[in-house]
Parts: sequence; structure tokens; C-alpha cells
Amino acid sequence: MNLAPGRVNDSNSYTQTDRIPEQHIIIAGAGRVGHRTAQLLSDYGHDVYLIERDSDTVEMVIDNWTGVVIEGDAEDPQILRQAEPSQADVLAALTGDATTNFAICAEMQHLTTHIRTIARVNNLNGENRKNEFIDEIVYPERTGSKATVNRIQENNIRTLEEVTGDLDILNIRVHPQSPAAGKQLNEVVLPDGCHVISDADGTEVARPETTLERSRRYLVAAEPSVVDDVQKLLIG
Repeated sequence: MNLAPGRVNDSNSYTQTDRIPEQHIIIAGAGRVGHRTAQLLSDYGHDVYLIERDSDTVEMVIDNWTGVVIEGDAEDPQILRQAEPSQADVLAALTGDATTNFAICAEMQHLTTHIRTIARVNNLNGENRKNEFIDEIVYPERTGSKATVNRIQENNIRTLEEVTGDLDILNIRVHPQSPAAGKQLNEVVLPDGCHVISDADGTEVARPETTLERSRRYLVAAEPSVVDDVQKLLIG
């Protein structure tokens, strides 16, 4: 099934009458990232408009998703208007090209100023974080890499896959022979940029008197630059 440019497919979009959409969300780009994101948000009860310019991708999405699909270029203000931006809470530009995503967010800001904009980027350089038209950036490849690493390496250390910014939240099992095993936190010299969050049972915030018990797991917040030092200290 192909739609003419600018046509909207909304068949079955409002069949889930038992749910009240919490947010009106526009997603530009129906590739793997955009399509999956739209599916999850729709499952959570949000009202999602998905914009995609490639007719073959549109056809695939329509066959696998019941939400609103608009075929067209999201950089075109006429296409963006079909997604009712005045009613929208969030625009997520998730195409595979960061420059295109920035342009989409900029165009949306010309249509409405109250909307929150999110852009997918190809790297995490400083310029991405300073764009005046973007409230937040996402880098799916980073999360995907963490998920892959978790499945490849041994179970001593895992990185939580959903984190904010560059901070890593680690789930670490203290090796019985590690330098910190059996010691209280006030006896352990943690690297700067690192903080033990929870006790061994995960029921209380870690305190100076918390003992790092052998073979028990702890949540640790760490800046990426010190993750290796944390691993050496708690795993060896």
C-alpha cells in the first residue's frame, strides 16, 4: 500500500478507546529507531504521529502498526502541519541523518514554540548539545553498544541501558578477591567521578559504613572516564 505524498493513514488509530493518550508526540523518521520508538510510545497510551518520506518504508510501517502515518518530508512545513503541531507536546526527529534532524527541529520551532524537541545524533560532540532548536539529543548507538557489551562480557559488571546523558549506572558484582571486597565504603578510596548508590540488597542507599560484601551486587554511578578504575577496584 502506497500513500500519495502528504496523505495520512490513521486506520485503527483510535481503536484503543480504553486508553487516554497522555501526550501528543510527533516522530520524524520511520526507520528501525523511529518505528520502534513509535510502537513503544503507542503501547504506553500516547497519541503518536509518525512521518516518513520513503514510500516503501511507509508501506512496511502501515502493515505492522496501527498508528497515524504521514508520508512526506518532515522538513516541509506543510507535512509537519498535518501532524497537528499546535496540539503536540514533543517532536522527536529520529532519521538516520543528524543534519536532517536538526533542520526538522528548527522548522518545527517556526510552527510552534511550546513543543519540546528531541534530535537523534550520529555522535556526541559538543556542538550537538548547543543547538538552539533542540532541547535534548539521543544517541541510540550508544545504548545499543551497552546492550551488546552486557551480553558479551562476563556477568561481573553490567551497564544499565537506559541512562541520562553520559553517566553510566553500573550493576557490579564485587569479586571475592578484589581490593575492595569486605571493606566498608569509608575504607575504600573511590575514584573521583564515582559513587556507590545502593547496598547489597538494593533496599537502602549506600552509606560510609556500608560493607562491600563479597560476591554481592551494588549499583554504582560512574563517569565513563573512571569506569575502568571502578572495575579494577571492585572486580580486580
